[in-house]
Amino acid sequence: MKEIKEEDFEGEVLKCALPVFACFTTERCRSCYPTCLIADELSKRYGSSVKFVRINAENSPELSYRFHIIAIPTILIFSNSQLMEKRVGYQERGLLKRLLDNVAQLHAGQPDSE
Repeated sequence: MKEIKEEDFEGEVLKCALPVFACFTTERCRSCYPTCLIADELSKRYGSSVKFVRINAENSPELSYRFHIIAIPTILIFSNSQLMEKRVGYQERGLLKRLLDNVAQLHAGQPDSE
């Protein structure tokens, strides 16, 4: 999962042709570790259909304010420059997988099968 800086957000996330999984975390967040491990694992599976980025919330105060990041980890899912989903705190692998399956299907223009 690629770590990006605040100044790269527009190009890396909002202008990305793929849906984007953006994980806001900090270096000192021990409770973020499981979520980051799951995100790294999922990035290998969805790498061709969803872009994964990590953003340090402490080093990105404007983004944290803009997207109301009040707890970490916070996961934001973007598609076509729009925020589609926001999840706060630890998220189970199965939930994230279903969410990513739906986002990838919608982005591909396929009807939702669930």
